[in-house]
Amino acid sequence: MIEIQVYNSMDSNFVYRERTGKMAEKVYMDLGDVQKTLFLPLWGRAVETQKENPLLRDPKAVEVVKAVDLDLAQLYEKLDDLSQIAWIKRSLIADQMIGRFLQKHPEGTVVNLGCGLDTTFDRVDNGQVRWFDLDLADVISLRRCFIQESDRRTFLAASFLDEDWFTEIPKDQPVFFLAAGVFYYFEAEKIETFFLRLMAGFPGCELLFDVSSPAGVKIANQKVIENSGLDERSYLTWGLVDKKDVLAWDPGLKLIGEYHYYRNMKLSLRNFLMGKLSDFLGIQYMLHLQLGEAN
Repeated sequence: MIEIQVYNSMDSNFVYRERTGKMAEKVYMDLGDVQKTLFLPLWGRAVETQKENPLLRDPKAVEVVKAVDLDLAQLYEKLDDLSQIAWIKRSLIADQMIGRFLQKHPEGTVVNLGCGLDTTFDRVDNGQVRWFDLDLADVISLRRCFIQESDRRTFLAASFLDEDWFTEIPKDQPVFFLAAGVFYYFEAEKIETFFLRLMAGFPGCELLFDVSSPAGVKIANQKVIENSGLDERSYLTWGLVDKKDVLAWDPGLKLIGEYHYYRNMKLSLRNFLMGKLSDFLGIQYMLHLQLGEAN
């Protein structure tokens, strides 16, 4: 559970401001280790944004990182460049695929599963999309400190594994589901059950999500989690051997695309070799599926 306290800050280096124009406020949190992991991709986007020629711009990520009264140094000091590049590429892929979806369905619906502090909406909003950010209640409470709902953007406090929130999602337009950094924290059986429920509830929907191979799970647990000072409660669980294993769950699951992180990226020699190996072995990548046929 996240404990949140907000207090005034007169620190001149503190850049977060309420949208209402009130005095700057800083957010103190008592986070569990699993919840701390939501700051990892946020940090990656913030660092990238402040580069001279960033691959991705996310000013909101910079604001949030500076606004949080949390010692992030231990989380990040031992992380390698490839981890940050993967988080950036994951965001770029999501932006592109959602952009394509909205080109075909400008008034479509997007549901961001396990949204954490993700800011994809701010980057892809076309002025018409209906957007739902879904996560556990304590994460949604944290999210409200930095990001606001609107008439087209709704926060849902729920586990994606539950079905109660299905009724909150309109079905008059096509639906796109995004799950970035979510599924590999759960056992494959739970993910399979969820996919089949989602296909039954939203036939013809699209689902974009990231996966890791068993080797990728092991690497992530050692290099990212342990090196960040987090404990085993933050470990990844589900390692996908082959995308065919997912498609075998039901004949209604159709592959739209498979997207690897390090292709066509400018990398240092060391990162180039490691990135090529990661892509070749399927260490981490994204899958884009269509779930059944629209009614």
